[in-house]
Amino acid sequence: MIRRSINTYKQTSISGAADDSPHQLVSAIYRQLLGNIAAAKGAIVQNNIEKRNELISKATMLIGILEQSLDFEQGGDISDNLASLYEYATFLLFEANSKNDPNKLEEVIQLILPIKSAWDQIPTEARNKVGFIN
Repeated sequence: MIRRSINTYKQTSISGAADDSPHQLVSAIYRQLLGNIAAAKGAIVQNNIEKRNELISKATMLIGILEQSLDFEQGGDISDNLASLYEYATFLLFEANSKNDPNKLEEVIQLILPIKSAWDQIPTEARNKVGFIN
């Protein structure tokens, strides 16, 4: 089950998300997360500190939503490993912001891409088993 944090995100953050399945919502969060990080890299190159701060803040919030959505009872080791990865990614985002370091952002992208790819490859039949906790 997907936790309330993603359900709340569904209601407030993505245009048209009300019709999306839980699987589609998580995929959209990963897309938005990666987009914000890539844009933050661009802001660093342009020396746009305000935009960098805004985008990294949004990326950190999205990772928080993903982390809060983990179901440790049913997810077992996978949830534990994802929680650790999300915690490390958040650390890297703070480092990237404080040190104005695009390499830290690239490291986060390289951590998240395989997870998003695996998520997107979940068979259609299994996608219907994902649900929200109300």
